[in-house]
Amino acid sequence: MLEWCRKLRVAAQRETPDDTVARKHLTAIYSRLVIDGGALRDQPPDGPKKITVEKLKPEFRKELDRRIFASANLIKLNREQAIEKTIQRFQGWVTSIPPDGVSEIDRREVKSGFQKSVKDMDFISRRVAIDQGHKLASNVKYLLAVQSGAIALRWHSNWRRPGYKYRQDHKERDEKIYLLRDSWALEQGLIKPVYGFYDEIT
Repeated sequence: MLEWCRKLRVAAQRETPDDTVARKHLTAIYSRLVIDGGALRDQPPDGPKKITVEKLKPEFRKELDRRIFASANLIKLNREQAIEKTIQRFQGWVTSIPPDGVSEIDRREVKSGFQKSVKDMDFISRRVAIDQGHKLASNVKYLLAVQSGAIALRWHSNWRRPGYKYRQDHKERDEKIYLLRDSWALEQGLIKPVYGFYDEIT
């Protein structure tokens, strides 16, 4: 049984994805927003200019590196957990085989179950990449807005997009305006928070 577990581990490690997909996805978002100036498209006409983006490039690069690191760690952790879960399922199945063996039908079902748990990792890795990509885009736009003197941010949720698996709390925040804590308008008493401050959102 130990030899079969070793072979299964090697096969699972070979088949499960690494962080390459997430790295490419995040780098593409960075290129679109920072290098190609896409982050400026969502800003008001009198908002930040290309020079602001150039000035903030080191900060944006740090954010990209942070997101790539977080993605790689999450993917590695999920990968290890999926492999261990597959091996545990295999060991449980092997120890439950009756003395007269298993039928061909049972064997095929079990085999497809093991393959599915390994293939699910590809989906999980893509979800990690997408989630970290949203966070990268959000933080690039946040840094750009703060540097340009923004006083508040409007929350945007993709809950209206067909097939999008949104979080309920994100949907509830949609289109609400959150103040930036150290803004000049707040310090001068010109505005008051209705929905709270952006830095309080978890």
